[in-house]
Amino acid sequence: MGIKVDLVVYDCGGTWPGELLAFRDFDLVTLGFSEDERTIDPDFTGIYNENGSLNFFGYHTSMDWDVDLGTGKNEWYMKEGTQIMPSNSEDRIEHYWSWENYLMDKILPLYPLFTPMEYTFYWSDSEGFSFADGILSSWGKMNWASSHEGQISTEEVVIADYQWNDLNPITNGYFNTELISNAILDPLVFFDSDKSMWPHLAETIELINDTHLRIKCRKGVKWQPDPDDLFNNEYFDAHDVYFTLFCWKHVSNDQHMFDWIKELEIVDSETIDIFIDGNPETEENDPYAPAYSRLGLHILPEHYLNQTQIFDELPDFTHPSWQKFVNHCFGTGLFSLENYLEGSETILTKWDECWRLNTTLTSDPVLNYIERLGDYSGGLEKLRIKIITHAEEAQAKFEGGKIDIVDFKYYPEPRREYFDYPDYSYQTDIKYRMNFMGMNMRTVRPVLGDRDPAPGDPTITKGLAVRKAIAYAINRQEINDLMHRGLYSDLHYPIYSKLGIWCNPDIIKYEYDLTEAKRYMKIAGYDVKDYTPTIGLHLEVIAILSISSLVFVLLKKRKEVEGKLRP
Repeated sequence: MGIKVDLVVYDCGGTWPGELLAFRDFDLVTLGFSEDERTIDPDFTGIYNENGSLNFFGYHTSMDWDVDLGTGKNEWYMKEGTQIMPSNSEDRIEHYWSWENYLMDKILPLYPLFTPMEYTFYWSDSEGFSFADGILSSWGKMNWASSHEGQISTEEVVIADYQWNDLNPITNGYFNTELISNAILDPLVFFDSDKSMWPHLAETIELINDTHLRIKCRKGVKWQPDPDDLFNNEYFDAHDVYFTLFCWKHVSNDQHMFDWIKELEIVDSETIDIFIDGNPETEENDPYAPAYSRLGLHILPEHYLNQTQIFDELPDFTHPSWQKFVNHCFGTGLFSLENYLEGSETILTKWDECWRLNTTLTSDPVLNYIERLGDYSGGLEKLRIKIITHAEEAQAKFEGGKIDIVDFKYYPEPRREYFDYPDYSYQTDIKYRMNFMGMNMRTVRPVLGDRDPAPGDPTITKGLAVRKAIAYAINRQEINDLMHRGLYSDLHYPIYSKLGIWCNPDIIKYEYDLTEAKRYMKIAGYDVKDYTPTIGLHLEVIAILSISSLVFVLLKKRKEVEGKLRP
């Protein structure tokens, strides 16, 4: 393409944060995003909007100003998406599909590269397990067809996890406790692996208007016995929902995530109203579609944690019940905490009185429960979680049959022999992560930020034409093969592929095509000829060594052509 590239490699420490976040003296940057929030918004507000703190790309509303909208079209797309109710409507999904395609076609702030893959291996005599759904959502469909070497019981599944220190979701920040919390505590709504939303403890969610939700509590849902054995016949109701939302909003580690709650009102023991205000700075209440995703929080037992009955005031954290809940939480979920040996293991036992095992409740057609989560007829009674800090130890116990399932995250990679061993099966899934090459579109960058009309197509700018040329010139598949053994998943979206239904199936894709790349260079006004060493375009690339391995590919290519082109 005839573009001269200067590559600057930074270690994760030192000066790179300043280069990336403050000085922004670069044209291209290889980087990665990962989040625990796992929602379409507000994760990407702050990244692609004008005033976003992570707007590395320099998007500005002047790039796509729309007189009728009174703002940039990209900015409008993002703001409008947070106000379309209900949250999981077809209209809202299609709105985000349109935004993704618009961003990648008309703005193109980045070139998506890969989503890292996770691998999980398990003994082949296990049936019904889905890595994508997770062990808890698979439990109702799982069983052991036979026992395997080293296995003690076919009534349990043994996995490995890290040490936990706080089981109260209000205070723990989900640090190494998410699996246990999800097993014991239930949410109001349930999100499947493709991000489809289903009612759960909430029997129905009625949208009275765009700023008023009414939740009907599922009847007949019993609470597990508390560790003090004081309350043994308590049932979930609206007071639990009120208390939980109140705590999340006023005393949790994530209070900012619940600023949209304007008011809570208990209608009756089975009904609670939530009044929404997505923008407290305006006089009227504003919609806030991400509110639905917040209803996936864990519901707390009001009867136990609020024994001092200061219902509308801050809870009494000095009460012994709060400290006991940290080490022995209980809920309405499928599992109860049977035993915990510090530094050794946590044992969860299937709770026989759980509403999920009551076919009278799960037969509700709105739940589609059996098809989604199974009927629990596989004979599994316990989930044993071995507390193992080092991945190598987990692998050794897996090979000896003492662990039934072992996951491979970033490191170490799966041992090659695992793929061929007949006693092992494996599945893959993608991470909540996206690696990409970001493009600095600010006007101070004379090439990528050029706002003048492209000579070959005045409907786009010179900068956009060059950005498209670069996108078509990157051989994503070659990078994947060289650096990741082809084990990463190609990424085409400006969001996580893991977001499922929110990813536009018809997104514009920039597959490797040098002919198309050179065509866009010509549209930008450059006379591109084959093997031209340089045509005066000078791009500075910064690669963050500890975040993206793309830097190694660039270095490898540079070494291959050393002596032929200037570095």
